[in-house]
Amino acid sequence: MELTTLLFLGFFAAVALLNYTLPRVLRPYCLLAASYLFYCWGANDRLLVPVLIAATLVTWGCGLVIGKCRIGPVRVIFLLLAVFTCVGLLFYYKYWNLFATDILGGTLLQPRTDMVTPLGLGYFTLAALSYTIDVYKRRCKVELNPLHYALFVSFFPTMTTGPIERYPHFRPQIHKSRRFSYTRCAGGAFRMLWGYTKKMVLADNMNLYIKMVYDTPAEMNGPNLVAATLLFSLRLYLDFSGCCDIAIGAARILGYDLLENFHSPFEATSFAGLWQRWHMSLTGWLRDYIYIPLGGSRCNVVRHMLNTLIVFAVSGLWHGADLRYLEWGIACGAISVIAQLTKAPRKVLWRYNPLYREPAVQTFLQRCITYLLFSFTMVFFASAIYNAAPGEVFAGILQGWQGGFAAGWESVTNLVTSSGIDGRLPVVLTCGTAIVLAMEHNGNNVARWIRKQCFVLRWTVYYAAAVSILFFAAFGQSAFIYQQF
Repeated sequence: MELTTLLFLGFFAAVALLNYTLPRVLRPYCLLAASYLFYCWGANDRLLVPVLIAATLVTWGCGLVIGKCRIGPVRVIFLLLAVFTCVGLLFYYKYWNLFATDILGGTLLQPRTDMVTPLGLGYFTLAALSYTIDVYKRRCKVELNPLHYALFVSFFPTMTTGPIERYPHFRPQIHKSRRFSYTRCAGGAFRMLWGYTKKMVLADNMNLYIKMVYDTPAEMNGPNLVAATLLFSLRLYLDFSGCCDIAIGAARILGYDLLENFHSPFEATSFAGLWQRWHMSLTGWLRDYIYIPLGGSRCNVVRHMLNTLIVFAVSGLWHGADLRYLEWGIACGAISVIAQLTKAPRKVLWRYNPLYREPAVQTFLQRCITYLLFSFTMVFFASAIYNAAPGEVFAGILQGWQGGFAAGWESVTNLVTSSGIDGRLPVVLTCGTAIVLAMEHNGNNVARWIRKQCFVLRWTVYYAAAVSILFFAAFGQSAFIYQQF
């Protein structure tokens, strides 16, 4: 069940209504039943429910033993059992064919054509692993109620797009369900509308042009490949963060606060700073459970750089079972390593750079450079999504620049129009994207401002939000909607 469909909105409205009509002690069990119903909606996912149940029971049981037992070797054995269970599920259902064909060449493992990946596999396995490790490290209390723990693992707003929750943050909210609050639900509805706007109005329309370019990169010239690559970074942010906004807003209406996943990443002035703001629940998970246990930065330079590369490589593989995702992770890791090694020399050079004498100019240039580096790595990510060859994209970027900027701009605008986007829509998309980024710069203060206004204004705004959500969800691509006017 996609978050951007009318079906999900109807399902969510029914769950929210039922949730608040039940006694507070029964609400976690209602949400657990709703989460499993959400999981069972797809025909293929329905067959893989035992995988979710098995991962839940094994990690809950291991956490129970680890938390209650004081014998060190026993605690280590059950920790390893939980780790091997989650990693084994990931390997079997997500990476089997990658290792069988691309890495081992079909020598040791045979590829499987009937393999179906369980819904939300990467999210619920990392959430379950974090609970077990936190219990082992005594950073989290043991959960005695398996149904409460099952809700944490399978909470349906986070199942498809995250964010990846931590049990110390989620546990108090399960044990003390919140009462209905108009202000809280109105804020959640606005957050959902914000997400639908970013995803369906902006990102999906950008995708029309980007997909056309990346579907046939060998036939495209440099200006179009550069434009599509730069737009893809923005489109991915609007798409992913928009889905996370929908999940966070839906959870807020149900009475739960989820971890934030993005914090204006394109305002970062360094590559490392961007990754501290991008997909924060995943980067935080990798930092706490892989990077720091490997030694982090508290070791020699070579080991520190190796730890950085390992973390980014794991991040790339987590995003998909494709070598192009791994290449993307390695490229990000390589840029991070180079940035760390050249940090001191670059600071010295900044003193002699006349453009950096003005703080505003320095910030602007650093943000542009960071965005360009990030977009460079995104060639691998986009190639994996659209099944393109990264080599063809990089080779094509250097070609077709005859005639200068004017000819390149004309080529881009012609292809944008032929991709199915109305000629006026790019202006709307540009203004809309600028407004979204400007509002998110202030930490979504717009939502806070609206909630403080008079009763009539609030009801008007949220009634319009509900109608808009239904409108966008019912008609899908907003380019089609725009053209109807």
